[in-house]
Amino acid sequence: MPALTEEAFRELLTDDGLLRAGALASPARERSYAVFAQRADVRLDIEAIKRQAEQFFATKIGLSVDKRHGEVAPYADAGRIVVAGGDGTAAGTRLVYGRAADTADLAAAEGAERAMGTYGLALLAQRCKTIWLVVPEVEEDRAALTIAAIFASSMLGPILSPGGQEIYGVRGARLKLEGRASPYR
Repeated sequence: MPALTEEAFRELLTDDGLLRAGALASPARERSYAVFAQRADVRLDIEAIKRQAEQFFATKIGLSVDKRHGEVAPYADAGRIVVAGGDGTAAGTRLVYGRAADTADLAAAEGAERAMGTYGLALLAQRCKTIWLVVPEVEEDRAALTIAAIFASSMLGPILSPGGQEIYGVRGARLKLEGRASPYR
């Protein structure tokens, strides 16, 4: 998916900052960090996410366009997340896209867990009703991984790596951000 400019993205939104139905196709899970979320809908609780980012990641995070959710949650939604890490290594704006989790997402989580020889995170993914895709701009994208880690911390679900080879939680994402291998491998 080519990079979406801020102006082009704004054209896809309603006056409430929500994605218009059918305005943007879901990014490929295989090319995104897929964060499983326990929420039953795709409302983005940006205030809770901001608190998690500041308290646990020393990072500032926000939306490029505010959202005003009404009574009925959208089927799918998207946002452009602005991130600025306290250490200066993770900064930028990345596209995020929320939708219902499907059987292919769950199968990918199970496959990654089997490949890693771990247990438990695919079961956690099964309890998650929605998924947020964080679209990286480069292969080793610290800004995208930071957003995914913050989302996982707030949304209480695991992260499936781009390519679907790994599944990990917040701790695993932190270790990746710190450049250390997990002791559980």
